Amino acid sequence: MTKMKPEESNFHLAQEGRSKKGMTFIFMRWLFVAGMVPFFFLVPVDDRLSIAFVETLAITVVYNILVTLYFKNNTEKKKDISSVTAYLDIILLSILSFQSCGVKSDIFIFYLFLVCYWGLRSETFKTIRISVFCIIAYTISSVCAGRTFPNEFNALTLLIRDIFILLSTLGICSINSEVKKFDEMHKKEFKLARTDKLTGLANRHYFDQKLVEEVEYSNNTGNPLNVLIFDLDNFKKFNDSYGHIWGDKLLTLFSDIIKQNIRKNDIPVRFGGEEFLLLIRDLDSFMAKSVGDRIRRQLEKQKIYIGSDEERKRVTVSCGVAQFPRHSKNIKEVIDMADKALYRAKETGKNVVVSYDEMDIEQ
Repeated sequence: MTKMKPEESNFHLAQEGRSKKGMTFIFMRWLFVAGMVPFFFLVPVDDRLSIAFVETLAITVVYNILVTLYFKNNTEKKKDISSVTAYLDIILLSILSFQSCGVKSDIFIFYLFLVCYWGLRSETFKTIRISVFCIIAYTISSVCAGRTFPNEFNALTLLIRDIFILLSTLGICSINSEVKKFDEMHKKEFKLARTDKLTGLANRHYFDQKLVEEVEYSNNTGNPLNVLIFDLDNFKKFNDSYGHIWGDKLLTLFSDIIKQNIRKNDIPVRFGGEEFLLLIRDLDSFMAKSVGDRIRRQLEKQKIYIGSDEERKRVTVSCGVAQFPRHSKNIKEVIDMADKALYRAKETGKNVVVSYDEMDIEQ
């Protein structure tokens, strides 16, 4: 069985998401075309315009086939082409509207369909532009149809329908705006529920969920998962000396140092108090330990001290490292091993990174 790299997995997930959106877009287009067919039988026009209607509808079908093929092969360019197709759709619809008696025809409903569709999936400004183009195109096609069918034209009906398109656009934009606000609020709430307020790192609740996924990934790929546990040295004395406000600032400073020294797919966690945990996938023990040491050295460079000149102590950090599944196939045991390595780091003078392998050698 071929193993998939995380970058490839993310790429395929993104491709799948774009593909689903593309299929929805294609489905709606063909539904739109299918809805046009009954108008040929329902609208009584002379033979010349009947032939023109069929010809235009045939062109629309061919055009739809080309758009479908393009979307299936170029899903990443979907946004670029969709803007163009919106205006081409309106032009073709206006031609069909002209050939089915203009204002007299109920093909007007499809203008509302277009406005609603684009209003729900586009930005407000773009939707308004499409709506204005709809009104202009519909007005021109209706006036031209009125000259061909003088008895079928009604200026008041045309005005009312243009206003109705505009009002529909404003309504759809308003709904879409509220939905986006709700979606943004939901995302913020979701982010707050899984992050630590002070540091912005993941909290224990999110860590418990993510740990299961990381273990599954490690089992599926055969790549290791490293657990690093950090604990700020002399933090209690720092807190007692300078107060909780400065203690919080130190915690924030250290969380920023962690963020600066890890990759996007690494998972930093505020594990509790002055204790932090870091999950690192795909690296061997030596490289994982070097990440921990890099973080340790960067905090050391800050030169944060507490106490009087006689009892001056530096605020540093100690770290313990263990690896799944090499040290244990039970991830909870691996976390416990990393914690034991951290305890050994504290015992040996602090401001050091200790791997669980080193404990085995000492024992």
